[in-house]
Amino acid sequence: MSDQTPYDTAAMIEIGDSPGWRYRSIDADGDRLNVTVVRDSDGCELEYSVPAVVQRGDELGEITRIVIGAQERVDHTKGMGA
Repeated sequence: MSDQTPYDTAAMIEIGDSPGWRYRSIDADGDRLNVTVVRDSDGCELEYSVPAVVQRGDELGEITRIVIGAQERVDHTKGMGA
């Protein structure tokens, strides 16, 4: 894999407590927020939606870290028969 990423990481917001992950987009869609995060090392993208009442950065950050943690758990267990 190339050491260059196919996206402009400078335009994305780093996710605190989740090194190597960044918010790619947060889009309002009526009563929902659609969130996309990307991992710098391999371009892995995760997309999820939350109710629009999740407006505070710390709330969104907590949910994002849970989603990232689930992906990292799956990555860790691949090939282990789990």
